[in-house]
Amino acid sequence: MSDFQPQPETDRYVGQQVRLIRARRGISQQVLADRVGVSRSVIAKYETGLRPVDSRRVLLALAGALGVDVLDLTGQEQERLDPTTAGFHTAVPDIETVLWARGNLTDTRAPIALDQLAALTVKATKLRHDCDYATLGPMLVPMLTDAYRHVRDTDSERAWDVLGAVTYGVASALRARGYHALGWTAAQESERAAAHVGGAAPLAAAAFSQGQILLSRPGALHAALAVTVDMAESISADVRTVGEIETYGMLHLQGSIVAATMGSDPEPYLAEATEHARRLAAAQPSTSVARNESFGPANVALWRMSAAMERREPGEVLALAPSMTPDQLPNEGRKAQYFVEIGRAHSLQKKYRESLHALLRAEHAAPQHVRNMVHVRELVGHMMRTARRDLTTGELGRLAQRVGVVPA
Repeated sequence: MSDFQPQPETDRYVGQQVRLIRARRGISQQVLADRVGVSRSVIAKYETGLRPVDSRRVLLALAGALGVDVLDLTGQEQERLDPTTAGFHTAVPDIETVLWARGNLTDTRAPIALDQLAALTVKATKLRHDCDYATLGPMLVPMLTDAYRHVRDTDSERAWDVLGAVTYGVASALRARGYHALGWTAAQESERAAAHVGGAAPLAAAAFSQGQILLSRPGALHAALAVTVDMAESISADVRTVGEIETYGMLHLQGSIVAATMGSDPEPYLAEATEHARRLAAAQPSTSVARNESFGPANVALWRMSAAMERREPGEVLALAPSMTPDQLPNEGRKAQYFVEIGRAHSLQKKYRESLHALLRAEHAAPQHVRNMVHVRELVGHMMRTARRDLTTGELGRLAQRVGVVPA
């Protein structure tokens, strides 16, 4: 665990941790500003809460300049104490053991049949996409253990394929809950399974998972882009089935958000994803259990909104929003992201009431996810400090309590 713990103040925001760690490092605001590439006054605004850290690029730059992990700035350790998600966090030590032991545990129960395990993987994927981590957590240890057992017992391509899907889902869930190092272990296991299967979809899924984890690490943006782009190029000639198009398309969407975070143009990746989303209707059925059913035209449009938001283009975000409806998005997690991006865009335009309305709709769709999002916490805290009192004492104040910006 890091030495840098969130300060026990009533109003939580990233700038507090920046100020604390900067002081401990003996770094002046000017030196930090030079390292990040902003003015000293901007650093001062972050530290006093007058300006939220509202982009992935700034968060990564601050963490890199201070020589810490992103979680040291966000205080995400506190979320692990939240009783509403305890079902997931209490399962993590056992997940770690299963991954380290590759399922070779003193567990005497009989594994479920491989077809049943594949079906359970589909159910777990839906829970993960809907961001119901409390329900998902207790399922992961027996699923992982059984997947490894089937590989040991049969060494069949089908067993390796299922193991790849299970470990991919575990990696995604761990990353989303802030367990990046353990998520990387699971992603490597997904990659190992994909190598035994050899199909495009398992390989793409493993690379996507690795790219997502790298995107959360200071200094790793070029690696995150290389992992996804290199894999996309290597499998492009073999992409034919629904699952292959889905997982291949997600590599391009990942490329778009990495590019936007780097300050580059995300459009080439979004255009490629758009083209492949159009292929889905006429594609061959999948042969592998590796899928990403969230991929499709609506999700591409949503990632376009996220890329625009990362580039601080709120007008573009709000112009794109009417191009889809929430019902067109494939799961509750994507619906929540749609409203979060709208809320962030309104906030940049200082339309705080509209921003609050969007954030409340996001929270309703996926409460476990939204209440743990750094951008949401930063935005809600900023509005609490700057919005009119009639707003802060009502719904905004209650939301601030639920996301942990102020004590409940």
